[in-house]
Amino acid sequence: MPVFNEDTRVKIPATIQFLRLDYNYQSLKADDIDIDFNTKIFINRFKPALELINGRKFSYDEIKSIITDIHNVLKNNDLGKAFYYWLIDPKDKVKLIDFEDIAKNDFAVVDELPFSVVEGTEEGSFRPDINILINGMPLAFLEVKKPNNDGGIQKEFDRMINKRLQNPDYKKFFNLIQFVSFSNNMEYEEDDDAEDVKAGSFYTTPNGNNTSFSFFREDNEQYHIIYPYKDIDMDTIKYVMKDCGYNSAETDTPEFAENLKTTTPCNSFVTSVFDKERFLYFLQYGIMFISSQIPEKHIMRYPQFFATRKIIERLDAGGKGGIIWHTQGSGKTAIAAFSNRVIRDYYAKKNISTRFFFVVDRLDLLTQASIEFTNRGLKTVNCENKTEFSKELTRPLSKNVGSKAIGEICVVNIQKFEGKMPKAKNDYNANIHRIFFVDEAHRSYSSTGEFFKNLMTCDLDAVYIALTGTPLLSKKERSNLKFGDYIHKYFYDKSIADGYTLRIKKENIDTVAKSEIKKNLEIEDKQLEDKDVYESDAYVNALGAFIERDFINFRLQNSDTSIGAMIVCRTNPQAKKVHQWFKDNSKLNTGLVITDTDDPKQKQINKNNQVDFRETLAPDILVVNFMLTTGYDVKRLKKMYLLRGPHAQSLLQTISRVNRPYKSPNGKIYKYGYIVDFVDIEQEYDKTIEAYIKELEADLNENGENEGSLSGLVVDKEDINRKYHKYVDELEDIISTDNLERFSKQLTFYNKETLLKIRRLLNGIKECQTEFILSRAMDYAEQIDSDKNKKLLKSTQERIDFINLSQNTVDMMDVISNEEVVEILYEFIKVKIIIMDLGQMTQDNPKFQRFSKVVRDIQNEIKKNKNKDDIKIRKLDELLQKIFNDLSISDLNDLDSITDELLEALERARNINYENERLSKIYGGNYAFVKTYQDAIETYPADKSEIERTLVIIFGAIEDALDKEIVTIQGRKNFADSIKSKATKALLKEKIYGKIKGFYAQLLNDLYTNIQLFK
Repeated sequence: MPVFNEDTRVKIPATIQFLRLDYNYQSLKADDIDIDFNTKIFINRFKPALELINGRKFSYDEIKSIITDIHNVLKNNDLGKAFYYWLIDPKDKVKLIDFEDIAKNDFAVVDELPFSVVEGTEEGSFRPDINILINGMPLAFLEVKKPNNDGGIQKEFDRMINKRLQNPDYKKFFNLIQFVSFSNNMEYEEDDDAEDVKAGSFYTTPNGNNTSFSFFREDNEQYHIIYPYKDIDMDTIKYVMKDCGYNSAETDTPEFAENLKTTTPCNSFVTSVFDKERFLYFLQYGIMFISSQIPEKHIMRYPQFFATRKIIERLDAGGKGGIIWHTQGSGKTAIAAFSNRVIRDYYAKKNISTRFFFVVDRLDLLTQASIEFTNRGLKTVNCENKTEFSKELTRPLSKNVGSKAIGEICVVNIQKFEGKMPKAKNDYNANIHRIFFVDEAHRSYSSTGEFFKNLMTCDLDAVYIALTGTPLLSKKERSNLKFGDYIHKYFYDKSIADGYTLRIKKENIDTVAKSEIKKNLEIEDKQLEDKDVYESDAYVNALGAFIERDFINFRLQNSDTSIGAMIVCRTNPQAKKVHQWFKDNSKLNTGLVITDTDDPKQKQINKNNQVDFRETLAPDILVVNFMLTTGYDVKRLKKMYLLRGPHAQSLLQTISRVNRPYKSPNGKIYKYGYIVDFVDIEQEYDKTIEAYIKELEADLNENGENEGSLSGLVVDKEDINRKYHKYVDELEDIISTDNLERFSKQLTFYNKETLLKIRRLLNGIKECQTEFILSRAMDYAEQIDSDKNKKLLKSTQERIDFINLSQNTVDMMDVISNEEVVEILYEFIKVKIIIMDLGQMTQDNPKFQRFSKVVRDIQNEIKKNKNKDDIKIRKLDELLQKIFNDLSISDLNDLDSITDELLEALERARNINYENERLSKIYGGNYAFVKTYQDAIETYPADKSEIERTLVIIFGAIEDALDKEIVTIQGRKNFADSIKSKATKALLKEKIYGKIKGFYAQLLNDLYTNIQLFK
């Protein structure tokens, strides 16, 4: 019968895809294989590759010395920074990769390479499915799962972050590995309402607890179609299949042929990111180390990857710049940082030096950009005045020559371009090219204004790259007429799908609130100007009362006091009055951020409020006019009260302040940013979106395909209502919800994956009701019977809980309470005996009470046990799973026989714990020794009494040090050496050493690991 598993469906076809990209296949069974234990570098590939790259021969001892140097660097606590800089810029070290001549490098893949920590055993190792070797160095891996795997791709993300990256023994390996990827051979999910990402292919770079995973959507639809794949003969494919432990005949099945296609989701991903040139580009330019309170390591997101490459394409074609149109929140400043080395190296190949300038139009943005560039490792020069800018403009060389910075950039405020500016000069005939990145290019750059003229004429030969999320499209001012055509575009639809930004939910101020505000105005003079109304005490009082009530309710509905708001006022006087109203009348704390030339203190107050709102949970609300409506990104800012109507690109910039993803301290993940619309922006929004859509249609990419859409950025109650009905229809297609009892019965026939989908749809309906209430659309909210929906959710969750309990009994009993276990089983049994008089089936029933007492006792014994990996506990788990899976009950009398079975399990659990207590007393209550003993008797060829006595002798030798940090501080090797010096003599004396000699070193390694576990 054909094998149909993860390996034959995904791993082996993906391995063949690498061979199609002209990678070599490295077998772990090859005769010439020579792997350095400490680094997992394949010396048999490393040595010839380095000789070709460096143009000289290396002796074996020289190669071992180089690998020792690499190992020493990898042990740094720096996320692999020192090793990475060796890779991309070896300076006086041996060159490890030739980025200039791709053909000189050796590309290979090896499956199931064990990253083991103790020589001679794979115990405690991790084994990525496909490991990518560059010149013998394992610099990347691809983990694969079969489609629709249990838990989806999220399960792999969790294992990576919570297990592998937490293991100190693996730190050096993740300092070596630069690129990590995952795929379950499925297309990305289109539904952005999914509870967790379940499907697709993703990549990242190891970044400790802050590791995040990126989509990779191919930019060029023709890329896979015209890719020059290498033909792989069937003999090679059969060899790989056999080398992976399968019958070579598995290659003849139609299923394998289907998965071998170049166009499967996983294989397409492999081509997109592991093409030789692209992968080396990622390694050379796509990784950046961020200095912060907790240092981080970032990798280019795919829009940044394509944008930086498009810049070079533009320059190669003779262009002098253009516009990068990337939506807000997509990391435009990061593009400038990543591009620094890309552009510098491009011109260096032409023997041209480069100077980089980053132009902003506000002083606060100068400070913000300067900090960000400095944190990314760039030498940052702030031009504080015209003299400083003139000096930097004519300087032929960067100041960072010889420094540790990865490049240099001058940050200049556009205001410094006022008045006559000097022209750039290349003294001493220096061959130099200047590159200007113009931030937020939709602002301050009127084509007839002095700022724009001075900027564009200070160096007529310079490259000008404009960055914006909202280019100007009016007849009077068009960004692409000023800065050139679009270099690259990345829109809201993809940004939302990729999880970088949220949709925005618009809530119109309701009729009742409007009439209440109007009623309180008490203004009779119809000739008054707008500002006389909107700045009046009556209006501000009514407005303040409404916003206070609404925002408090918003926090209550979300059970979250961490979220903040922004009030965007019509004028500065109105902002001051609103701020004062809250000071006088509300417990909510507001922070005023406005430009006020009459109050010199306001500048510092602005700065304090910005910083406090970002870094603390105060103030609750920011009150602004124009300041902070662009360029201010704070994740907790989730609601905006819009009192004025910005136009065109300013409207999108303003409302996008609330579109950043946010997970609150209580774990709530927000799916929307919210705006309350006091001025009815719908017409202006529709006009703006229509203009952008026309721009997209007019600017087809080179393949003739539309590159994106802006529809769906802003949603309202009608959109939520459509979503609600979609959920209801999907739910009814799966299961009838008319009758709660019948619904509970039906649930028992569904697998866990379907149950999770039912739960997602019910949660979606619940969220729709919350959104209706937040929008004050009570007529829509009344469509949903919240009490019924809550009961449906409860029944679904109980069924999921029972499946989890029956499949992972010990693990579940260890983490949930007695009451929860009893409740899960009670609800399951109640459904099973529905045909009888349920009046007898209560938790007070004597038969059920006997049953539940035994369950509680078993659970208490499981919670007492400190070694859930003990083989005896695993067998107990199998017994309990069998009992719960076979739970067949149609009458209460059946409950007694099930209880009797559980009593046997209870006796077994008690005996396990009794034996553990006996052992722990021998070792002074230290469970590290108990676990080591239990694992050893199942693993090593020695009598139980000999292993027990060995550990008693070791315990006696180190007992005094166990309560101190000595064991941790001295490290694994010194720990083992110390014990050998203290205990080996006693083991020889008792004639035990000869019997345990073969596994003595591994036993000490196991003990060291367990001491860390139980300390």
